[in-house]
Amino acid sequence: MNLKTKRYLFYILPPFLYAGIIFLLSSISHYPEVLPRVFCFDKVIHFIEYYIFGCLTMRAFVDSSVTVLSRHTIVLTIFVGIFYGIGDEWHQSFVPGRFATVYDVIFDSLGVVLAAFTYRFAVQRLYIMRVIENRIDRL
Repeated sequence: MNLKTKRYLFYILPPFLYAGIIFLLSSISHYPEVLPRVFCFDKVIHFIEYYIFGCLTMRAFVDSSVTVLSRHTIVLTIFVGIFYGIGDEWHQSFVPGRFATVYDVIFDSLGVVLAAFTYRFAVQRLYIMRVIENRIDRL
């Protein structure tokens, strides 16, 4: 596998696929149960969902061959994540049975910000992250 294909498949494509999953989940009209609105399980899900999105986005920027992208990874990750969260909430406002909330955007943003600041630590310190990255590098 050549380097360009490898970079695309393992670094650039995952955040786009994950963003698509977020979009699809946001398009579901009704969930099976009603959850309380603030500081509940729903907000934890938003946080985790966007933490993962932030890690995937950060990973793509860190590996970028474009100098501007690889030098400003944290700022770009936060920018992309927050604006995608805002766009996702806006999209939800058009889905029957769903609505947009500022609290969801806040928890989305917190997840992305934490991901941007902890990504390098996680890759260096967490064994499973090192194993995954090493296997990708060997392909």
